Amino acid sequence: MASQSNAQRRRTKNRNGGKFFIPKTKQQFQTCLQRMSLQFFNILFQFADKAMYLLGPILIALASAIIVGLTYVYFTVMLPMLTGSNWVLTNDDWNSYWKGRAYGQGGEYDGSAPISQMSLILLALSTPTGILHTLLVAFFLVNILYNYYLCVKTSNSGPAYDLVVRELAEVTRFNYPESEEELVQCKKDFEKKIYEKAKKRRDEMVAARNRNNATNAASTPLGTAAPANARSNGDGESSASRPSQASQPSPLMATSTANPSMTTASPAAKNAPQPLPKIHNWQLLSPIEWGYCRYSSRPKPPRSHYDHVTKSLVLNMDHYCPWMFNCVGYFNYRYFFNFLWFVTVALFYGTAICFPAFMNLGGREYRDQVRASGGYQKSLRESLNGIVVRHNASNPYIPTPDERTPVAMGFMLCLCLAAAVMCLGSFHLYLVLSAQTTIEFHGNFAKRKKGGWKNPYSAGSWKKNWDMIYGTRYWSLHNTSGSNSTEEDQYRYRGCWGIFMAMMPSSREPEFLPLPIDGKLIRRKSRDVPKTSVDEEMGDCEFRERALEPNLNGVGSPTAIEETEFLMKLKDTNGGLVGRAKTHTISGERIV
Repeated sequence: MASQSNAQRRRTKNRNGGKFFIPKTKQQFQTCLQRMSLQFFNILFQFADKAMYLLGPILIALASAIIVGLTYVYFTVMLPMLTGSNWVLTNDDWNSYWKGRAYGQGGEYDGSAPISQMSLILLALSTPTGILHTLLVAFFLVNILYNYYLCVKTSNSGPAYDLVVRELAEVTRFNYPESEEELVQCKKDFEKKIYEKAKKRRDEMVAARNRNNATNAASTPLGTAAPANARSNGDGESSASRPSQASQPSPLMATSTANPSMTTASPAAKNAPQPLPKIHNWQLLSPIEWGYCRYSSRPKPPRSHYDHVTKSLVLNMDHYCPWMFNCVGYFNYRYFFNFLWFVTVALFYGTAICFPAFMNLGGREYRDQVRASGGYQKSLRESLNGIVVRHNASNPYIPTPDERTPVAMGFMLCLCLAAAVMCLGSFHLYLVLSAQTTIEFHGNFAKRKKGGWKNPYSAGSWKKNWDMIYGTRYWSLHNTSGSNSTEEDQYRYRGCWGIFMAMMPSSREPEFLPLPIDGKLIRRKSRDVPKTSVDEEMGDCEFRERALEPNLNGVGSPTAIEETEFLMKLKDTNGGLVGRAKTHTISGERIV
């Protein structure tokens, strides 16, 4: 056995050393094919990671170009249409317009001289209609750009991540490792726990399969049943179906050694054991149970996943968005959700204001307007003879030939993007109200089919699930001190207006921890928020006290750390355990 093992190691070393290897048996060919497949997928995944770094800036530039282009179309084309001032082209038109508004232009001027585009925009902004529309557009632009910038800029790792993780560890009674020895022990305990749970789960699956096979054998007709004196091998296969125990192949080779000349499958073949499905580690953990991330070499909190693009462990990871060039998770999900819905509403608004002009493209009134200007130009505003197509003062929503492309592109772009973003926003609205992420939604899809399933991360109602993302109080509350509960409760979000105010621009961090405990939201204490009646309603004080009590199994719970000592330890470990978020393990080597 020793010489055989040494020979196998030498062959493996020769193959890994770069020598050309020709498979001679079927097993060697399958092994070689598997290795080539793994190498191909590794190269493919590495290429995908590199492509994301290139695709992200391109998509950010494309999104910025779309925003700038639609804003330009609004100010140069749609705003003069909305205010009815797009027929003003010369100084004479300017003077006539202001005379109609009881103003006059004194002094000498060249009446045939054209006015500038900026003068036309300022003219439109001098009207109440132009002011109202421009304020609405500015409101959309501020919210879209602010949320987009913060969603791209906000990191899901760093000191804020460590504060939340340690608070979550305190609430869930998890001993967070503070040294290298504790971290190694944490990894060993996790591997042992996973091994025991996987063994137990596999035994349960084997027992369930045997019971199913026994039920199928009992329901087999008498004409095809096995003899009464035949013994079962425990997997539903009768011993009469094989000639002898010595000639019986192993269960792993039963499929490959089956007789191909058999035309009718026996009941024993139908009841042959099927391979057990693969069990993932996250399927063995409870909703509030911690794991261990082998990529970042750190404890893995509940609802967290490792993002291979940003190389970090992300709390409440939803997905990696190339348009944001960032991973959407616990710290920036609110910005992402706000961005989707402000973009949706703004694009539907753009569709509405472009619709009248879009319907007049190529119509009879459009052709009459061109003929009234002295020519018929299909694509140019100014003809070769110097003819300028003028807007009809009675109907400002009839575009000129030069405005056809901006109007058509603006309308179709707004309509198509609004429909697409609205679908995505509606899906994420469902996720917010049901307290799920996109990853959890796909994982829970099969559980919902079985019925009787309840989301363990739901706070009990859609309102509390909304509060888990947006909080319950205004940001100004966190800058107050010495105020009583009555004064502080006035900052709570109330009704539809409160929902609207919760979506306004704010750089506040999430108010609650990433998951509820026993259906109760736990407010973060690291935000230095004074306790109010809202805390008592959310169960904050109750569950923090319970988290520090000794558990029923006799295992001591973590000791409460004072704020100053906590920050000191966080500073000391920042170069050690915290820095592991930026590490990546490949082939047993840690790459910093």
